[in-house]
Amino acid sequence: MKKILVPTDFSEYALNAAKLAASIAKKFDARIYFLHVVSMPQYATGIMPGQSGQDIAEGLFILKKVKMDFQKLLAQDFLEGVNVATAIQYNGVYESIVNQAKKHEIDLIVMGTHGSSGYVNDFFIGSNTDKIVRLSETPVITTREEVLNPKFEKIVFASDFADGVGSSFRKIADIADKLEATVELVRIITRDDFYFSGPMLDAMEIFAKDHGLSNYNCHVFAAESVQIGINEFAKRKNADLITTITQGRRGLARLFNGSVTSDIMKSSPLPVLSIRLEKK
Repeated sequence: MKKILVPTDFSEYALNAAKLAASIAKKFDARIYFLHVVSMPQYATGIMPGQSGQDIAEGLFILKKVKMDFQKLLAQDFLEGVNVATAIQYNGVYESIVNQAKKHEIDLIVMGTHGSSGYVNDFFIGSNTDKIVRLSETPVITTREEVLNPKFEKIVFASDFADGVGSSFRKIADIADKLEATVELVRIITRDDFYFSGPMLDAMEIFAKDHGLSNYNCHVFAAESVQIGINEFAKRKNADLITTITQGRRGLARLFNGSVTSDIMKSSPLPVLSIRLEKK
């Protein structure tokens, strides 16, 4: 992992993401690319036919403020010794992040889950983060709160461990291996989705061995809902990171549906790493 993209609107939530990205960058000796999106294309030059003087003045003011906020961000102590770059884009948030991820061959995107800073667009409200998590081909870590001195010693991976999950899980296994972390494999069961623990634990053991895990534990955890189960299990295990595999349109592969991924991101005090399910 050498390149990390951090979209920012300079809010508190974006700052939390920047701090987390800096910790990860120091562990992997990676470069951070900070990205801010201004949603009005005419601000790219400041002058377009038909613009009023007020429009031009407003555009120049916003660009000046963005540059000042970048300077303030880069002066933060937590970025000392970290290789960083900055960029301003003028397309939509989703399009800009996807394009920058491809352009710079980004290995990881780190985002806050909320934010409103008074700029033209709000990066982390509602559909923006959800859409990026669901559709990005690049792994995405979201964080809702400030994470102080993340150790990443325990990583929770929640899944149904069905066919098709394995190819995407390799990315999680690689990250865990580089972090020398213990992977806590867990299958959440509910009243509507019940499995006997014995056969499920056997299947999880096979899954772990097939993917070369050496430092792991297998669990079946009963809860009222998948979201509650994941958060409660992670809390009991004193985990540092929750990892999931998303299915593009409908949340986590098979085991999850609807807005569960979004609910986990918004409710968990832990960072959540989401990796898109690879198509066969």
